[in-house]
Amino acid sequence: MKGLGKKIIVTTSWDDNSYENLKMIRLLDKFGICGTFYINSKTDNMGRSLNQNRIKEVVFEVARSSRHEVGSHTVNHAILTKCKNPQEEIERSKYELEKLTGRDVISFCYPNGAYDDNIKDIVKDAGYQSARTCDYGGIGLPKDPYEWGITLHASNGSPRTTFKIWWQSGISFRSLLDWEIRAKLLFDLVLEKGGIWHLWGHSWEIELHKDWDKLARVLQYVSDRKGVLHVTNGEIFKNVCY
Repeated sequence: MKGLGKKIIVTTSWDDNSYENLKMIRLLDKFGICGTFYINSKTDNMGRSLNQNRIKEVVFEVARSSRHEVGSHTVNHAILTKCKNPQEEIERSKYELEKLTGRDVISFCYPNGAYDDNIKDIVKDAGYQSARTCDYGGIGLPKDPYEWGITLHASNGSPRTTFKIWWQSGISFRSLLDWEIRAKLLFDLVLEKGGIWHLWGHSWEIELHKDWDKLARVLQYVSDRKGVLHVTNGEIFKNVCY
């Protein structure tokens, strides 16, 4: 592991293969921000069959860009600690996404953040270089790349996570009010100390909460900053720090 030193890194990740990902790609491109899109190849997080043409449209749009990355989120958004065959979900999604994109798929995300040591071993043996959780992981590198947490969620949906971020990061009490405030204060913390600012969310969730303008303000805040490295999730573990 190379370590971070005083590197200032910005990365974002977006789960599920929602059609709103196309809107997300355009917004990220507007501000020069990299995104990793963790895709399911068959059914969504509600167990509904995905339109295969729409899957391909989103995947191809991500894959054609040198700025963005396709990551795996299993075939069926399976809760891996509960499903009968987690290995098939993990390996098959990698195979199908690589076949679609013609690229190596090296990043994985646990659906609902559910994993254990056995699941981690399967992910590692399948050839992924890292796996992202839904836990708050601060602004540093994880000791284990298969237990990588996020810096913040682009949502106010989890008061528990919101409180944990405020408590552990030491940022202002104002951060409890809204995720836009948290995002900017956490980025200021990374500017001061060095580290990784990792924004995670769902394009469909941004659409549901009508948060596109809010997200645009956050992306503009972290963009076009001298000395800031913009990378995908996979690039952090493949080229930058490990």
